[in-house]
Amino acid sequence: MNAPAREFSLEFIQSMITEESGRISGWFQDLELKTVFQPTFSLPHQRAIGFEANLRSSDSLGRPVSPQALFGPVENYPEISMLDMLCTTMHVRSFFAASHSPHLLLINLHPEVLLDFGNSAKFLSDLLNHYHVPRGKIVIDVPGAILEHRDLDDAIAAYRQLGFLIAVDDFGVENSNLDTIWHASPTLVKIDRSLIDRAVTDRRIRQILPKAVSLLHEMGTLVVMEGIESEVEALIALDMDADFGSGYYLGPMHDSIADFHDSPELLNNLWRLHLNQDVSTAPTDIARLSLEDEALYSSNIKKLRNASPGEIGRYREERRPFLNAMQDLAGRVRSEKPFERSCEEFLALPGAIRCYALDGAGVETGMEVKSTAVREKKGTDFLALAGHSRANWSRRDFFRRAVKEPGVVQVTRQYCSHTGHACCVTFSIAVTVAHKPLVLCGDVDWTSHALARAPHSHGSG
Repeated sequence: MNAPAREFSLEFIQSMITEESGRISGWFQDLELKTVFQPTFSLPHQRAIGFEANLRSSDSLGRPVSPQALFGPVENYPEISMLDMLCTTMHVRSFFAASHSPHLLLINLHPEVLLDFGNSAKFLSDLLNHYHVPRGKIVIDVPGAILEHRDLDDAIAAYRQLGFLIAVDDFGVENSNLDTIWHASPTLVKIDRSLIDRAVTDRRIRQILPKAVSLLHEMGTLVVMEGIESEVEALIALDMDADFGSGYYLGPMHDSIADFHDSPELLNNLWRLHLNQDVSTAPTDIARLSLEDEALYSSNIKKLRNASPGEIGRYREERRPFLNAMQDLAGRVRSEKPFERSCEEFLALPGAIRCYALDGAGVETGMEVKSTAVREKKGTDFLALAGHSRANWSRRDFFRRAVKEPGVVQVTRQYCSHTGHACCVTFSIAVTVAHKPLVLCGDVDWTSHALARAPHSHGSG
């Protein structure tokens, strides 16, 4: 990688930007550059949680110029660096200067610019300060192709110091090494578009995707399915238990986020369709993949699953009060006691986050009580970004196991929660109240316990 010939000041980059009727343009040589925003939705909540900034450019005759042509083979690194800083400034100014959106902004940098953190981090720091961007509001993509680069650790540390969230991009058939993702510790992992494209006709991929997503959750990250362009692809995204989704089928590009309005009807309808379909078992040709089951179980995942008999015994003792409290909660709810009072014993336990109830379809009923204990979150609260709408958790382990064994308390492995807790454990139990099925759930931040990351068995045994 070549170092830039000189640093580019924010003032210099801003001189390359114009604004007309509220529409921002950047100018580079004879090209006009504009930002368009692609919404990213929380699939369980059916609400937008952020927007990915995309570049649109045209020449002096109005003909479109692709980003690949703009950022092609790097022959003049200072020019590429200047262009990337111009695009990033446009994205940030368009998103933050004219609004107070609660959503996230997702951006990407050219890989060489990203790794040139000594220069780019300084520029980005000035940019964030100038537009008063709150910490934790921008997600920056790390391409899967550079996950093993020797300078990546230092680059990620520099961007995290500025408050950026980290996403790993292009996870898929050609990039299935979970060890490298573990090392980067991203907030998000973006599944490559090519996987869902192949999953439409390949049952083996559809069977592997839920396993991959489950393991990524266990590693402390959430999962984005990009490039959803049809109903069947959207149903596959639900079936694989992806947390977030984007693509033309879910929502088109917008010139301004002011033009966007959440309309959850599409995703609501998709969840209803999903209840009546089992897309993971649709008939199809079976092909062998490079993404093998064995490859999913990285060395770090194996370490999570290994524990001594003594550690397992101590873990079982630690979870016993939660099992008892969940049984007590179920008994009180069956007796039609007030939900808030029924949750008191569970929420008094160390690390308890909240109690809530799902209906027979796995949708939150609105019955929810949060712990009053102050607990620091190390991650982003995507639940708040989604507006606390009633989520559909029908694909989650804690719901499916509870429904299969009514009256038995189920315990999940530790996983990354939408509430911002990267080491969450959910206790759940299915009950019937007034002839209606309910699944009662209690989330616990397990990092406050001595045996965080111990292996978890299912059921109350």
